[in-house]
Formats: sequence, C-alpha cells, structure tokens
Amino acid sequence: MSLKRKYDAVVVGAGPAGAAAARVMVEAGLSVLVIERKKLPRYKICSGLINEKSLKLTRKYFGEIPDECYCRPRIIKGVRLWYDAERNRDWPFGEKGAPNVWRAQYDEWLVRRSGAEVRDMCLLTDFKMEGDKVRLYCKDRREGSIEIQGNYMVSAEGSLSSIRAKLNPELEKQSNWFLAYQNYYEGSSELDPEWYHGFLDRRFGEIYGWFNVKDDYVIFGTSCKKGQRFTPYLEEFSRFLKENFGLKLGRLVRKSSCLGTNMCATGNFYLGRDRVLLAGEAAGFLNMFGEGISCALGTGLLAGQAVAEASSDPDKSVIRVYTELSTRERRETLASWKLASRLAGRPIMV
Repeated sequence: MSLKRKYDAVVVGAGPAGAAAARVMVEAGLSVLVIERKKLPRYKICSGLINEKSLKLTRKYFGEIPDECYCRPRIIKGVRLWYDAERNRDWPFGEKGAPNVWRAQYDEWLVRRSGAEVRDMCLLTDFKMEGDKVRLYCKDRREGSIEIQGNYMVSAEGSLSSIRAKLNPELEKQSNWFLAYQNYYEGSSELDPEWYHGFLDRRFGEIYGWFNVKDDYVIFGTSCKKGQRFTPYLEEFSRFLKENFGLKLGRLVRKSSCLGTNMCATGNFYLGRDRVLLAGEAAGFLNMFGEGISCALGTGLLAGQAVAEASSDPDKSVIRVYTELSTRERRETLASWKLASRLAGRPIMV
C-alpha cells in the first residue's frame, strides 16, 4: 500500500512515546503517520516491567495488555537493590506487582492500537522545516526514496535521535554517553525470579548491574561510559552471580546493547524547536535506574496533546504548549535520578 504524501503529523519511531503521541493526535481528529526504521515487531533492550504509572496510561489510552505480550513470570513484585551479596533493600510495585512483558510485542500492540497509519522499514534520512510545514525525506523498503510532508513532526526515536542531533548538535557534543549491555542465556539462578535485581557495587558497572528472568532465560547486564570496555564489568558480575547466587548458564541466546545519555540525570532536556517536538528518551526522559516506558508514554501523550492544541488554535506555539505541559514530567524525572544517587551512595550518570 502506497503512503500518502501529506499528513497533519508524522511520528518518527514506533515505541511507547511514538504510539502515545499518535494516539492522542488521532483522537483529536488529525491524520497521523508513524514511521519505524526497523521491521515490526522490533527488539528493544529493556526490562519490560510495566510500573503503576505505565499500566494506568496503557489501560486508559490503549486497553488491557493482551496475553501474547506477557512472559514468565507474568508479574514482578518489585525491584530488589543489592549492596553486596547479603544486604538488600526492596522497592515493591504494590499489592498486584508489575506486568512483565516482551517489549517487541508490547510496543507493536501499542502502535497498532494508536489508530495511526504505521509504516515499518521506513528510514528518515533528512528533514527540513519550511514555514508551517515539515518535509521528511525517507528511504522506504517498498517505495524507495520518498518525500512526506507534515504540519508537525514528533521524534520518538530513542536516545540516538537523528532529529535531535540535527536540531541541536552542540547538545550531542556536551552530553556524556553510556553503553548498556546485556546477555540472554538459557539457565537458572537462586535469585527470586519474581523480583528485578539491581546490584550497586561499582565493580559491576558505571551505573549498576542488573539481573532478571523472562520465560526460560536469565538476563544480566552492565553499563559503562562510551569508549570504555564493558567486558571486565560483565565478567566480574557473572563471577559474582555464580559464586553467590548459583548462576548456571546454558546456551547464549542473545547479546544486546544500546547507548544512552546523561540528559535525564542532569535535567538537560531538549523538547524540540518550531514544529518539531521530541518525546521519551529522544528528549532526555528516562527514570531512575533506566526505566523508560513510563516517561515515554507520559511525554508522548503530552507531545500529542500539544500538537492537537496547536492544530486547533493557530495562535498557539506548539513548543510553548509542550514546554508548559511537560513541566511536571521534567521535574519528576530529575528528582528520580537524585533519589537513585542517594540510594547508591554516589552520583549516577554524571
């Protein structure tokens, strides 16, 4: 099916931020296209824990999460932070716990439920802002090189945002970048699979080491500053888990990694310019210890609301509306990282 060439709004990125923005704009009666450079469902490195805020927003705007999105254990009781092999502190997710999902299935379900037109394998290569329009130049697997026009554009690309890089190249240079890396193994451990485990010892990573279970896989990972080697952290963490928690590893199923910035920890958010808005990690939103779904949904909804308001009133500046709407989200995100630093007893992501 060929794409139209003109839309009220184009969203770049089919994750929770993009789906949420699209949902609000569609409900406001706007024609919306979501483009995704990868094939859906696409893999995303993530714990897949749907916290209370995320669950409320998901249910309100998209409905109940379908069974095919869940993995075992179906519910996670909370986060268990370990200071060493014996001392820990629990942060429960409430009486009902948090759904444990596979992000690939959850994300695709969200974007299909948004009501927008969705196009995967469509890569944004460049864009231009011209008056009251945004021109997007894309490489589409079905149609080749194409040009799409939108009255507004929302970047929901994640931390590696090509749109942010073009709009504010100085921010890219100033930000500190971190690499998150994790392995999926067939295996077992004595750690309680109904908890998400974070290990704060600096031997296991620049931010923290983590361990969780999905279906038949044990998943553990680490983080380091861009340019450093993660292997020593991962090897030390793996040895620690084997010696203290009976970690047994079988077949390696997947290796995965992603880059992130310290925008969230420093409060250096970037919301966009003119008729281009940024949401989720693209704008710098990521909660303590790397939880991003709630921020993505929350800021995506606000970006969509800002576009809807500006579309109905030509005297309103969409970036000004979005800035006002996102004040609380920015404040809460920064506060969460200050709390994370207090819990760890050291600055995190500086």
